[in-house]
Amino acid sequence: MHCDQTLSELRDIIQRKLQDLANKTRPESLYEPIRYALAQPGKQLRPILLLLCNEAVGGSLEDAVDAAAAIEVIHTFTLVHDDIMDHDELRRGRQTVSRRWDENVAILAGDGLLVMGYERLAHLPPRHLPVLLRLYSRAILEVCEGQALDKAFELRDAISLPEYYEMIEKKTGRLFALACEAGAILGNGNPAQVTACKKFGAALGRAFQLQDDLLDVIGDEQTLGKDVGSDLEEGKKTFLLTHARMHANPQQRQELDTLCSQHPLHEAAIREIIQLFDELGTLAAAQHEIDACLTIASSQLGFLPSSNARQNLAQLLLKLARRNH
Repeated sequence: MHCDQTLSELRDIIQRKLQDLANKTRPESLYEPIRYALAQPGKQLRPILLLLCNEAVGGSLEDAVDAAAAIEVIHTFTLVHDDIMDHDELRRGRQTVSRRWDENVAILAGDGLLVMGYERLAHLPPRHLPVLLRLYSRAILEVCEGQALDKAFELRDAISLPEYYEMIEKKTGRLFALACEAGAILGNGNPAQVTACKKFGAALGRAFQLQDDLLDVIGDEQTLGKDVGSDLEEGKKTFLLTHARMHANPQQRQELDTLCSQHPLHEAAIREIIQLFDELGTLAAAQHEIDACLTIASSQLGFLPSSNARQNLAQLLLKLARRNH
């Protein structure tokens, strides 16, 4: 079966499961924003990766679909709360929950989503439930740690690349790694296969965040579904800003700091920042890091038996390498 068709079918399965989860109506002030958050058509990469890794080690869809739904619901919880903290107005081309309603509604909706995710985990095969509860709980806590680092870094003039990588491996990479590891566990993969899937997900998660950093300045606003340069506007310590400050001479660093301190950050300033990034080799360095991460992820697929699922994971890597949103 063609990769695009497989991904489309898996998305349909996940979306139907999510719709079933959000069928309560009272109180409407809680469940309407929850349905709104779950109905936004995201990439659903994490649940898809879970299902593909599960299939790649010989598992069944039936055993893994609740874990896949859980990770998407939990991911949505993190997005709803992130949007509150970052004061974002758009998410996937639509108003954020906190913007469409208010912050109090968004906090409750996020809390509800987190609990709904754990409720799904209770449906997993009993033999896997203890280990997966520990893995999910640890991963969610690390995502919170990553978000805390992200917010703390906004108050600092600069951070190091090791600090940046620690932050994104927790905030972004952890759920990717969890998805792939959980899928392999639910498919009864052997220890080498489970480890390979986890490493695959972690490398893919790092590449994904690096791409987000890059697309924030070179992407198309309509395609992205958010303002270009929004990370710069919010003072986010992205790979681009961290790398550029490390490699800039004092004059370039002063110019970069002056441009980034402007609020609002106008289009002309963003263009000047992008030009500085290009001159310092930052854009090329980001792409090099993305390619290196995707190569690492691809190498882990060699630990899995040959199958349509492994082929689809490889094709998914190629699609992500070319993504523009």
